[in-house]
Amino acid sequence: MKNRTYDDDDGRVIADMSALQRQPMLLPRLPKRKQESGEPDASASPQPELELTKEERRSYVRGAIGATMLIAGIFVAAAAIVITLLLLLWH
Repeated sequence: MKNRTYDDDDGRVIADMSALQRQPMLLPRLPKRKQESGEPDASASPQPELELTKEERRSYVRGAIGATMLIAGIFVAAAAIVITLLLLLWH
């Protein structure tokens, strides 16, 4: 790419972008967490481990699947309504 010179350029740097690297488009790399000597990060709040019984775990999974199926059903119904209206309009 050709470097352009402008008449009103005074040479000041507004934002230095020289340290930035181009990110891969298909598989972006996430920055790795830095952890020193196996100790947890002091700024992070400790969260207790949540122990679930089999019944509670099944209940959570059923609830998540039910919510997903409800949303999918709404989308399918909306698509069916749109297709029906378009067929009635153009037929």
